[in-house]
Amino acid sequence: MKLYFKKSFSPVSKAARTLFWFGPRFLTILWLSLVTLTHQPLKAELGEIDVRWYSIYLGQQKIGYVKETGMKIQQKGIWYFKTISESRIIFNRLGRKIEMVVKSEYLESEEGRLKKVVSDQLLSAQPVLIEAEVKEDKVSLKTRTGSRSFSRELPYTGTLLGPVGISRLSSDNLINQGDRVEYRTLLAEISQVTSGERVLTGAEDLELGQGKIKTKKIEEKLSGLGYNRFVWVNEKGNEVKAVEPSPFGEMITLLSNQEEALSGLEKESPFQEQYRATLIKANVRLPQSRALDRMVVRLKHKKPELGWPEMENEYQQVLEKTSSSLVMELRRVKIESAKRTELSAEEKERYLRANIYLDCDDQEVKRVAREVTGFEKDNFKKALLLRNWVSKNLSFDLGFVFAPASEVIRSRRGTCAGYATLLASLLRAIGIPSRYLIGLAYVNGVWGGHAWVEAWISGRWVPLDSAIPSPGVADPARLTIAWSSLEEGLGESLVVAQKVFGYLDIEILEFSLKGRTIKVSEAQPLYEIRNGIYWNPGLQISLKAPEGFDLSDLDKVWPDKTLLTLKGPEGKVIRLVQESWFPADDQEKRLISLLRREVREGKLHYQKVWGKRCPVLSGAKKSALAIMNGLDFFVLTAEGKNSESLLKMVLENFQNKLVVD
Repeated sequence: MKLYFKKSFSPVSKAARTLFWFGPRFLTILWLSLVTLTHQPLKAELGEIDVRWYSIYLGQQKIGYVKETGMKIQQKGIWYFKTISESRIIFNRLGRKIEMVVKSEYLESEEGRLKKVVSDQLLSAQPVLIEAEVKEDKVSLKTRTGSRSFSRELPYTGTLLGPVGISRLSSDNLINQGDRVEYRTLLAEISQVTSGERVLTGAEDLELGQGKIKTKKIEEKLSGLGYNRFVWVNEKGNEVKAVEPSPFGEMITLLSNQEEALSGLEKESPFQEQYRATLIKANVRLPQSRALDRMVVRLKHKKPELGWPEMENEYQQVLEKTSSSLVMELRRVKIESAKRTELSAEEKERYLRANIYLDCDDQEVKRVAREVTGFEKDNFKKALLLRNWVSKNLSFDLGFVFAPASEVIRSRRGTCAGYATLLASLLRAIGIPSRYLIGLAYVNGVWGGHAWVEAWISGRWVPLDSAIPSPGVADPARLTIAWSSLEEGLGESLVVAQKVFGYLDIEILEFSLKGRTIKVSEAQPLYEIRNGIYWNPGLQISLKAPEGFDLSDLDKVWPDKTLLTLKGPEGKVIRLVQESWFPADDQEKRLISLLRREVREGKLHYQKVWGKRCPVLSGAKKSALAIMNGLDFFVLTAEGKNSESLLKMVLENFQNKLVVD
């Protein structure tokens, strides 16, 4: 499978780095939809070629196509089936166009036994090549990127079938409703040997192109992948339609022709709004989210038949469990508390060893790790130095989906996945075992998919986050879904995560901050407006609208940081946004830099707000003030005639009942 991501770069401020990882479950679905299409066995003559075109839709929007080519070839006097799958997928992710071009090659025996898979992946700027050779009881995998390669083996039992073998098994045995077949195959793209099951559920007439055609409807399930797909095949056994769920709506692969498959792909995609819809809105706006000590949340599963992955560890505990809900306590790791255990020699080697994504033996990775940690002896302090370096030196770029650390450290760009792979690699480079985590994290009113790391320090796994950093260990406003060394590639984490990504609701029941526990009542609103006064019970802030001003933009969430906007006469506008803590060398300078983004030319002075000395930039038509309250940062701007006076008037009615040093 060959994936090309075309991307355009735009400057992204370091203060805007709290972005979530692109939904990993959607990537899995894209891969599987392109590698599990069925095939009618071809004629035996050498050189005959069978070509089919498919259009790919997300909901009602076309997002790409697949071109499939099947042929029978002869190698060293032996006949084989060869299947080539080429595709192009285009979508919009939060305003950024992503393009994926895919190519896969499968080689099977005449009996349909899988012999070899070659998969090229380009999830960033650096290609990754996977070559899988199927032997008697194991699959030899070789993964290469640049001039480096890594090899490993996947044991298996039974027989692995390829696309033609699966198709033949289905057409020969799925005759009557209820008929069932089982098979095993290799998903080389996610480094997984998996078992599949197909059941004939009935017959349907499908409206396709020039008219209705008779089809058989098959339900297909691959072990461990957490969802079923449906496939419709015609009388010859060729696939004409496939439907599978995704967090963004149904993904449909439909038999087409070349002209139809290639048309309409450049139209603006609605994927951005579908992507936003996967974010889980919080029932309370958390104050000091990066400083919390503890949380209790209720998880509700929209598809409980998928089951719950194992999510308990030292700092995540299940308090209550049903088939459709979990109540979990999430705690901050206290690294100073007594706990002395050891990793086994095998585990230690696994979490220190270089692999295709955590290439900690790269010379640039090793150089930076040495220079940043210097002569520091304490492992936790070393880890924080590396965490801070990644936070300060990388910029978010939504054009990158997944890249090796060696690429991230040179491009200095990536999503949270890139931040995590680089930090994990830097830790390994100085001898600290690390592993890669994916899950959900809270930022600016929502929970969204995210990636961070754990480091083995003082006899325990310690979470660290360079994309959504806290001053020390990663805060408990997050939920770990899967852990991985990434030695097996992305598959291990993706298979686990897809059981919950897109299927959860999260309700915050209580949270603890600086020894105080705050319970969230079921009836508690996100905010209230009474007599022109905005009140946010989570953040514990209130603001009174000046005479003649109307409140708006009250329901904005990440990636928009707006808490509220006040619109008044003569084009006057007041805006309040919430920023997050960042490991800046000088927090006051960071506050001023936030103001400079709002007011390019203004006079700097200071004003007391909530008992704090706050920088103010006063300009002719726009003025702004920044407040650092614990780990929450608020920026208040006033725009229009006499902006400085307007800002002062608003500040007189801007209150906070949760002032933190």
